[in-house]
Amino acid sequence: MFTKQSLRDYPSVVKAFMGIESVQFWELVAMAEKQVDEYVGQRRTRPGRLRQIGAGRPNDLELTIRIALVLTYLRLHIPQAAVAALFGASQSDVSRELVRLGPLLEQLLPCPEIWHIKQAELDCPPQANRDQTQLSLSELAQGRVLVDATEQRVSRPSDSARRKAYYSGKKKAFTLKTQIAVDGDHHVHAISVGVAGAEHDKALCDRLDTLAHLPDGCEVDADKGYQGLATGVEQVLVIDTISGASTSCPRLTVKTPVKKPKGGELSAEQQAFNRALGSIRIRVEHCLGWAKNWAILANRFRCSHARYTSLMCIVFGLVNAQTQRWQDARPNCA
Repeated sequence: MFTKQSLRDYPSVVKAFMGIESVQFWELVAMAEKQVDEYVGQRRTRPGRLRQIGAGRPNDLELTIRIALVLTYLRLHIPQAAVAALFGASQSDVSRELVRLGPLLEQLLPCPEIWHIKQAELDCPPQANRDQTQLSLSELAQGRVLVDATEQRVSRPSDSARRKAYYSGKKKAFTLKTQIAVDGDHHVHAISVGVAGAEHDKALCDRLDTLAHLPDGCEVDADKGYQGLATGVEQVLVIDTISGASTSCPRLTVKTPVKKPKGGELSAEQQAFNRALGSIRIRVEHCLGWAKNWAILANRFRCSHARYTSLMCIVFGLVNAQTQRWQDARPNCA
C-alpha cells in the first residue's frame, strides 16, 4: 500500500502509475492544496445543491492520495477496486473522487476548451456567437489549426436505436467520437463533447460550428474526412486603402488532401501537396497518440458516458502540460 511518504520516497512509482513525473505530481498537489478550500466552498454553495453544508460522509483521505487515485485510474484504467487497493482506499472512494476532484484538476491543468453542439433553434447568423468563443490568432502557433476526430470503443448498447447510433462503420465497433483542434506546435486548444460514433467527421464539424470558433486569417488543415469544409467559410470584404477598390475573400483558409479521382491518378503536384499537408497534420496525430498513453482513452471506455468529455479534458490537460515542459526545455536556437 502506497502512502504520501512512499510516493516521495519512490518517484518512479508516480511515473509508472500516473504517467507524469514526480516533480509535476507534487507541483499539482501543491497547487491543489492552495485552491481546494475555495473549490470545496464553491461546490457546497452551488445552485441546486440538495444537501445541507456539512452533511454527508466526511472525507478521511489526504488530498495527495485523492489526487493519486484519480490520476492512477486515468493512467491504468484497471478496476476501481484494484486502484483503491494500491492506496488503502475503497472502490467508492475512487468513484467519488473522479466526480469531486475532476473539476478542480481542470482548473489546475492547461486543459483545452470544450466545444458543444450548436443549437439550431437559435437561428442566429454565424457572426453572432463567434466573438464569445473564438480562439485568438496570437495563441495559435504558426497561425494553424489542425482538426481531426478520434473514436474510442464503448460497450454494446442494449437498445437497437442506440446500437445504430453508436456503431462506427469505420471502426466496425460501437464508439464515442470526439473532435480536437491542435495548433502548429502540438498544443491542444479545444475538444468537442463526445458524440455517438456513427456520426461522420464532417457532420460533427458542422454541428459544432467549428469554423465559427476559429479566428480570421488562420489556416485550417484537415484530413479527407473533411472534404467540402472550405465551402462553409464566410467571405469578408477587403478594401484597398490606396485605391479604394474592394474585393471579397475567405476569412480563413481550409486545406484538405486531394482525393484521387475514380479510375484516375493524382498529378505530381497533387501528390506533393498531399505529402506537405500530411507532414503538417502529423502533429495532431502525435497529440492523439500521447493522450492514448493514458489507458482511459486507449481501451474500451467503461465509465458513464456523461463523464467522458470531462475525463478526456483532464487527460489532454496533462498532455498539454507535458508538451509545454519539453518545449520549454528545448535549446533556444535564436
